[in-house]
Amino acid sequence: MATHFTTTPRGVMKPVAQPSSIVRKFPKFLIALAAYVEAERDAESDWATDPACLNWLRDAERARSTVLDQIGDITKEELDGLGDQSLKATAMLTRIMIESSSSSEFFKAFALLDTHPARFTCPEYAPARVKQMVRTARQRLADLTTLSAFVDPCEADPEADVVATS
Repeated sequence: MATHFTTTPRGVMKPVAQPSSIVRKFPKFLIALAAYVEAERDAESDWATDPACLNWLRDAERARSTVLDQIGDITKEELDGLGDQSLKATAMLTRIMIESSSSSEFFKAFALLDTHPARFTCPEYAPARVKQMVRTARQRLADLTTLSAFVDPCEADPEADVVATS
């Protein structure tokens, strides 16, 4: 008769790693940010002045508040896992960019991605999923820079003001 016994001693198995709360919340932030960019693009279109499309402006405002709420949820969390620092820093940078009061402030904030790369990239040993989230967030931030809502025409081209008044 065979004797049944386990080959792995008790206490050797480690619990399965769980993602941190920031990693769990960040995909919702990315979805909200993408929706915000699309809503702003709709609001920028020529159709946005049509009374039938007034909801687009409301959608853009709603999407903006949703993104800011998601950022608030992320920034309240403690740093716990690998890559949390870069995810949290990216969310905070997004808030600065969205709430910027001028084009120069907006683009200075965006330039932080290149001037402080260590702050906005994951460590080499971070999970691939977290690295992908950071890459996606950088793409969404680049999408924000294409929106005219964040670019003051007079700040973008100082000569434009002179030409318009001449």
